[in-house]
Amino acid sequence: MKRFLAILLAVALATLVLLSLCGCGTNVNRYESVYTDLFDTDCTFTAYCSSDEEFEEVSAAVYAELSRLDALFDIYDGGEGSLKDLNSSGILENADHDILELLDLGILFYDLSGGKLNIAMGSVLTLWHDARETGVLPDDDELTEVSLHCDISNLVIDGDTVTLTDPDMSIDVGSIAKGYAADCAAEVAESYGLTSFALDLGGNVKTVGEKPTGKWVIGIQDPDGGILNTVEVADQSVVTSGDYERYTVIDGKTYSHIIDPDTLYPAGHYRSVTVICESSSLGDALSTSLFCMDIEDGKALADELGVTALWVYADGSTESM
Repeated sequence: MKRFLAILLAVALATLVLLSLCGCGTNVNRYESVYTDLFDTDCTFTAYCSSDEEFEEVSAAVYAELSRLDALFDIYDGGEGSLKDLNSSGILENADHDILELLDLGILFYDLSGGKLNIAMGSVLTLWHDARETGVLPDDDELTEVSLHCDISNLVIDGDTVTLTDPDMSIDVGSIAKGYAADCAAEVAESYGLTSFALDLGGNVKTVGEKPTGKWVIGIQDPDGGILNTVEVADQSVVTSGDYERYTVIDGKTYSHIIDPDTLYPAGHYRSVTVICESSSLGDALSTSLFCMDIEDGKALADELGVTALWVYADGSTESM
């Protein structure tokens, strides 16, 4: 496939490449921008640059790229040519190449995860989205009915035309969109010559290069609050999926936003799963997949893809590989 598929298939062989600091000179300062209106989360861009002007130019370009992708992938408020448009009409002609790549990624991970990640589950996820808004659980019969319209084979890509051959089917890329966007935004920053930065899209952290003082130190959140652990990384992504990120409490029980395609209910194996790898796209897709898989299947998939993973259980115990 295209560049992100190539990254996914080659990730097990990837090696770290240590890059020099951004800017032409050695005098660099730390800068930070926070974007609060993208991907339903706070996005933070941190970089080491030689001047205010350099950082402001790159930060604006990073924001523009993230904003463009957010609009394309938004199934609720996206504009013409977005996935909202696809879900509404059932067809998207002359689709943007980033939509095509993201859908390719979703199809790939459907196969790799044995169906545990399914971007064609929009109809089911909409019912759970409504439940978080209303505080009323979805009706089991309705869940079963809409689940009949989640067959990913009905997502057909022919050149730059995308068709949903089931008129009651809808796409939801919330499980993979932030990771893909982080990789794209990092490419934009690198095109300006930046070689030392980190981009945090709400639990999806991508790093490029090192800080002047060494590797980036990324905290892995404790689901009950605070920091569970820290990792030092360079040119890698640290991506976490957890039941504490987006949830609702109904009749005293907590329901997370990560839905297991097999049960049609929130997955309950773990409190969180963190993946450390080069590609943020891979990390995002894999952390969601592992969250819905039992530990043995999850470890097998993580090992197959050559990534580091950390599972946190309800009792606070952990497993890693």
